[in-house]
Amino acid sequence: MKAQNFNHGDFKYNSILSVGENKKVLECEFHGQTIVLKCTDLSKKPNCLDELLNEVKIYKSLAKLQGIYIPELLFYGDLASIMSFVMDMFMVGTMLSHHKIDKKQKKRAFRALNKIHDYKILHNDIRKKNILVDKKGYVYLTDFGMSIRNDDEELFSKKKFELSRLLDCHM
Repeated sequence: MKAQNFNHGDFKYNSILSVGENKKVLECEFHGQTIVLKCTDLSKKPNCLDELLNEVKIYKSLAKLQGIYIPELLFYGDLASIMSFVMDMFMVGTMLSHHKIDKKQKKRAFRALNKIHDYKILHNDIRKKNILVDKKGYVYLTDFGMSIRNDDEELFSKKKFELSRLLDCHM
């Protein structure tokens, strides 16, 4: 599905998944599908817009990986023409902290990170809440707001090490 502008009448709120300093992440229903709605009130946190727009830009760059190694971006934009910004993605699983993983899942996580690096993108925010595991055991990386374009192999190696250390704690 191609990302499109947000129409708030198309979804139903279910629960809050997380609340950060700058944004809320909500679980919602969109035409019968469970999705994640990431939103922020720009009147209170105008600096957050740059991070969200960066994330949209990175998702567009990684379009071929969506639904395979990263969640699929459904839509983004302002909410009801007020100072809010939203991003919606298919909900692909639950956070790594809820799982024990095996070697196969660890390899899949590395494959995802390597594919992202193939696009010269540094994830830059490897942590438990940004690694999701679905019902089938597939691993996805998410949250690209802090990501940057880069081709520094040393930085890529550091991110792989961070991912390895994190995954080892969940095996």
